[in-house]
Amino acid sequence: MASPSQSSQKYTRPYRSKRHPPCDQCRRKKLRCDALGGGICQRCQAAGIHCSFGGPESTMMDVELSASSDVTPIDAQQDNAIIVAHDPTPSQEHVFPIEPSIESHPFESLESISGQFQSPGRPTGQTIQTLDQLKGFTSQVIGASGESDPWLLRHGRFDNLGFILSHQVHFRNAGGVPLEEKIPVHFLVAADQLYDSTKEQTRFPKREHLREELDALVPLEYGQRLVALFAKFVFPNLPVISRSQFGFTASRSLPEQDTLRNTPVHLLAAIYASAQPFAKFDEYLCLINAYSEPPSDQLWRMVLELLLEEIHTPHLSVLQAGLLYLHKPTKGSQSALADSPFVWSLVGLLVGVATSLGLTLECRPMGLPAWEKRLRRRLWWALYAEDKWRSLLLGRPPYIRNDEWDVTNLDDEDFRRDEIGFLFTPDAMSDGVQFQHYSRLSRIADDVQHSLFSLRAAQRLSSNFPDSLNTARSLLQKLKEWYSYLPPPLKLQTRLFTTVDGTPQSPCLHFAYILLEVFIFRSLLRPMVRSATPPPLFEETEDPKPFMNIVDDYISQIIEAEEVEPVPAIDMSDENGTGNAVLKAAENCAATMLRLVMRMACSDLAGFWYSWSRVGFATVSSFMMLLIVQAPSKDHAIRARRMLHMWKQALRSQSQGTELMNLALVRLDGIDWTGLSRNFYLPKHVEEALNDTLDGN
Repeated sequence: MASPSQSSQKYTRPYRSKRHPPCDQCRRKKLRCDALGGGICQRCQAAGIHCSFGGPESTMMDVELSASSDVTPIDAQQDNAIIVAHDPTPSQEHVFPIEPSIESHPFESLESISGQFQSPGRPTGQTIQTLDQLKGFTSQVIGASGESDPWLLRHGRFDNLGFILSHQVHFRNAGGVPLEEKIPVHFLVAADQLYDSTKEQTRFPKREHLREELDALVPLEYGQRLVALFAKFVFPNLPVISRSQFGFTASRSLPEQDTLRNTPVHLLAAIYASAQPFAKFDEYLCLINAYSEPPSDQLWRMVLELLLEEIHTPHLSVLQAGLLYLHKPTKGSQSALADSPFVWSLVGLLVGVATSLGLTLECRPMGLPAWEKRLRRRLWWALYAEDKWRSLLLGRPPYIRNDEWDVTNLDDEDFRRDEIGFLFTPDAMSDGVQFQHYSRLSRIADDVQHSLFSLRAAQRLSSNFPDSLNTARSLLQKLKEWYSYLPPPLKLQTRLFTTVDGTPQSPCLHFAYILLEVFIFRSLLRPMVRSATPPPLFEETEDPKPFMNIVDDYISQIIEAEEVEPVPAIDMSDENGTGNAVLKAAENCAATMLRLVMRMACSDLAGFWYSWSRVGFATVSSFMMLLIVQAPSKDHAIRARRMLHMWKQALRSQSQGTELMNLALVRLDGIDWTGLSRNFYLPKHVEEALNDTLDGN
């Protein structure tokens, strides 16, 4: 390590200085120029390029060290585009270049706090500054049990930008915390180039000039209109972009082309592809698409390839693009298939990204720009909803634990824009109110999954009708309270799915609400009949036939044949009893869902739908069949059979305008074409009801 006496004087030349001008390279890049001994600058030396102060053959001089320390300090005045580290031997040193930074790079403004680290006092304040837009750097949160102890770091000497600088990996204090009952929050900020080798492991065959490829697929003048359509049709249901960053105001509905050029390719491609289904609402794009197929498949492929590469150095844009990819429309035969495990795995991947970026933590107290805090909160709730709805619909344990996040509910503040004089008015309700209620409904979805369908809950309640009923009552009460807080334009009975200007107000919110009722009544139908005794098991090499014949003969002698069919486990003889009341309520729930789908207009189906709705429609088909198979009387079976027939007709009719219902239809057709009695054990009164309704349906 070089001693102070061995060090040569370092000259710092701001890129705008006239008295001490920088070298040509630094001036062009608008970077401070650090020259050693008045000779070649450090940046040119590291890059091996010609410097206007000298040649690349110039000898690298030692960096000035602090006389009071026996370790290499990081000069607070250095712009960190280049950081110098020393070997233990004083004769050698290595230069580690970092990607040059521009404008928003926080490390360039450290010149104003020279000597900060030598001061024994604490900074008087911390500057509000972005975490997401640090050029060439990526941040990830340091957890409570992380190897860098947050309770140790709270004692750190952070500068007034919230940083403790180290070699290419820095610590950033979130700012504003800890507060009462809030843990100390810090982020690890690392140079992206450190992960170049890991990116290679998940990189597709390298594609050069991706920005040019995207612009060729979607010219910027088309892209402006697609982003505007996204803000109008997708944002109210999935508010994963910052309208402030795209320059949207009350009077400006098209983003500038320069804004699109500065948007990450993976995010911009995802926005384009998500907005493409609504191109018919733009006169210009509608005309363009009339003569050429939109490049949706190419765009989605580009999104996925870049996600798997950028996952190593994620920014909020990775989470934004990933959430949009989850709602990629299915087309053709794929729409009739169940989701592959990839979908649920991708949800877990995005949850991992969100937790790494610290989105599980309430960010309102943090020293971040207002737009970034709003975006972080909306992204968290969008991902939370994905986890809860898909967990419930796919029967998977959720990734997000309730004791590992503390983000408060969304409110109107989370949907404001950075515009002077902009007020959140009732006219702008679609900007945020619908998603606020959707996020609250997602919390009830989590309660339904945890209380009725988690492994322990299902084991305990599947044969316990009284406990199931008590649990269901509390959940139905929560749904009732949620519905009571909906503003009048969003209430189901008003049917205001389409606004005056033709913008769809998606009925997906109401579908989700009734779908939770379906799950609750489905859980109540579980303990109302007994489960059949499972058949005996045999080794693969053992012939079961002789033994099975004896068993069959024995069973036929001691029990009635009906007992191998669904048999009520509770008393259904009292027409006014609890069991019959629950069954009638379940039938009413199915009828409510049927009416919702039958009354949907073309404009309702043309709006944005969450992609998990496809599985939701199939879930309703299963519920309709359950009402038939477990019907305790012929009258109940006839009503259920007629309702199932009407449900199938509604799906067949409405699927002409959307492919969301194809899976639900396939589930029904796959059973009906061979007959319910060929696929299920049915009581005699159910078979009689099916035969009576077979001709007239």
